[in-house]
Amino acid sequence: MSVRVNTSRAPYVVSYRGTDGEMKTIRRVPPPKLHDFQTDDVVTISKKRSDNWDNDQEVKVVGISKRQPNTLMVEGPDGRHTFLAYSDVRGKPKNQADAALQEDFKERASDPLGSDYLLWP
Repeated sequence: MSVRVNTSRAPYVVSYRGTDGEMKTIRRVPPPKLHDFQTDDVVTISKKRSDNWDNDQEVKVVGISKRQPNTLMVEGPDGRHTFLAYSDVRGKPKNQADAALQEDFKERASDPLGSDYLLWP
């Protein structure tokens, strides 16, 4: 079952030691997510990465970083993992309507009596 990744663009703070030895602190904002892939989607590699990751090889998306949402962690059929840019893969993300329908089923299962009539307008 796919898991929706929270891709909040909330700023975060990074501290590091510069070349002069002093601690520096900068504020970063994650880039916007430019694709609709979710975890457990099966995609096809469109740009050869190495001898182990060929063109037209089907891989499974196993993770999407919150700080780099346009980089996908994928798993090959042999169990190896690598990171690919979303532009290096092609495929259709799972239908968003299906995801909304599944969410509705989960909500109905958590409220089997259907207490919608108890809600005030």
